[in-house]
Amino acid sequence: MSVIAQTAGKLQAALRRLRPLLQWLSLLAVAAAALGVRARVAAGPTPEGQPVLAGSGGALQAEPSASTPLGLEYLPPFSPEIAGAAAIGRAADVHTVIPDRPRMGVLKYLVQQGDSLFGIADSFGLKPESILWGNWYELGGDPHLLSPGQELYILPVDGALHRWSAGEGLNGVASFYGVTAQDILDWPGNDLDPAVDPANPGIQDGSMVIVPGGRREAPAWQQVRITRANPAVASILGPGACSAVSGGSIGDAVFGWPTGNTAVTGYGYSPGLHEAIDIGGSAGSGIFASDDGVVVYAGWNDWGYGYVVVVDHGTGWQTLYAHLSQINVGCGESVSQGSVIAGMGCTGNCSGTHLHFEMRSDSFGRVNPLQFLP
Repeated sequence: MSVIAQTAGKLQAALRRLRPLLQWLSLLAVAAAALGVRARVAAGPTPEGQPVLAGSGGALQAEPSASTPLGLEYLPPFSPEIAGAAAIGRAADVHTVIPDRPRMGVLKYLVQQGDSLFGIADSFGLKPESILWGNWYELGGDPHLLSPGQELYILPVDGALHRWSAGEGLNGVASFYGVTAQDILDWPGNDLDPAVDPANPGIQDGSMVIVPGGRREAPAWQQVRITRANPAVASILGPGACSAVSGGSIGDAVFGWPTGNTAVTGYGYSPGLHEAIDIGGSAGSGIFASDDGVVVYAGWNDWGYGYVVVVDHGTGWQTLYAHLSQINVGCGESVSQGSVIAGMGCTGNCSGTHLHFEMRSDSFGRVNPLQFLP
């Protein structure tokens, strides 16, 4: 930019700042001119410096000079036209703008038809896990238990909500959720005295405590490894548990899709929230073994999965198939990749026909099936 252009810009800015002053001076000049006209009209031509008569009362007053102080008697009558022409307007606004403040406490939300943990979380600017961990006692750690009419707690920050039990201490609770006691003490919404004794914080039994940044592990029943060496460990899951299995088919850890459809519907894989994929399809359509192996669980699951089949592939891998409409295999039965083991359904806690499919590794835990399917 040239020096001339910069100078012009500075002059324009200065004129804008002087505009209110110029308008005031213009008003003053109009008032002064009107004063002189009124005085001369009232008295007629007079020699300079002589008294003039002004007003109907005929009071004698001198015409003001440059050295004469202006009083109210010299001001002209109020003129709306003059005032309006030079006035600086200001719009009146009865509304006060209050800046947004961060929320510190817990809200309650009534679940609507069609809601999901992901949608609710997005509405409140939270991670889906925070909705699950904030409602652990209501949902049991399973997002499939979400249903219309439920009342959920909505945390003000990502983390977890803890229901306090008598005898607990802040250090132990904080360690459980992977945070420090100071993290809990420092959150204003907990209304805790920062100087309180962490071992005896005086929190009332049953109170809900916000744990900023806290997280939970998956429920114990979801972490059960069901192998052919000890399938009875799955008795915690329900009556589908099998007795010991020896021998049987061994897979090659090259997995295939368990359905004819490869579209993931509903929940996808989300660590700590939904460690599986939901594959859509029609009721009764075939469910296939993803790899060779042996059936180590076949029957009802008491935790919301409905009818379930678990296959141990003998290579440190197990696959789980849930919400089945029917089961076509039994405990200890060898299956080959692609063989029909069940029908797709919506048993247990389910809102629509689909297959809940999990892949479990002895080394990596529950993994994202999409990373291992073709």
